[in-house]
Amino acid sequence: MQGEGQIENDFGPSTGGTTQNGGQSPMIDGTTRPYNEVYGEYAAEAKRTLGRTQLPASMQDKVKQYFDQIQPD
Repeated sequence: MQGEGQIENDFGPSTGGTTQNGGQSPMIDGTTRPYNEVYGEYAAEAKRTLGRTQLPASMQDKVKQYFDQIQPD
């Protein structure tokens, strides 16, 4: 896509800084689970979280609508 405006480049050095290593990832290399299997877990956790938080009703409705829209057939 062609954009508009002036192109700016940062010609500063690309080295430096520090690297931080985090903890262990919950992801297991080489494994996948079917979408329809994990959807139920994610939707249930979202519902539990909505019950504990003080989100405005309109935001709670948005979360519910989101999970309704991505629900597997």
